Amino acid sequence: MFISAEDIKVEGDEKCQNEFISGLDASSVPARDVILVRASFAAGEGHGFHYHEDREEFLYILEGEVEQWIGEEKKICRAGDVIFIEPGVVHASFNVGKSDAKLLAIFGNKSSSAPLAVDVSAAEPWRSLRS
Repeated sequence: MFISAEDIKVEGDEKCQNEFISGLDASSVPARDVILVRASFAAGEGHGFHYHEDREEFLYILEGEVEQWIGEEKKICRAGDVIFIEPGVVHASFNVGKSDAKLLAIFGNKSSSAPLAVDVSAAEPWRSLRS
């Protein structure tokens, strides 16, 4: 199956955009077990602290410089780096570069009824971790 740009569901704005290639409401793509999302963040933007209840996730950095958090540990990641996050582990991604950052997020367990992400960015210790 070929997937054209018209098949991809886009959410967000110029600061932070998610392109759902497979999964959730991207119903034209019949993948059974995989959610595939391309995320783009403007400089200074990102995905705040959250976790995926019962989905493992791979993040592949396509472009840019990303401050990646897994739990309370952070690392600067660049194009070509890959991050693996186990289900239930709090994590966050922030663009710390001067140009857009692009990531490819690959999730397992598409059939789960749990929400894709649970936001914990307003709770401690996550709220004050970057300050």
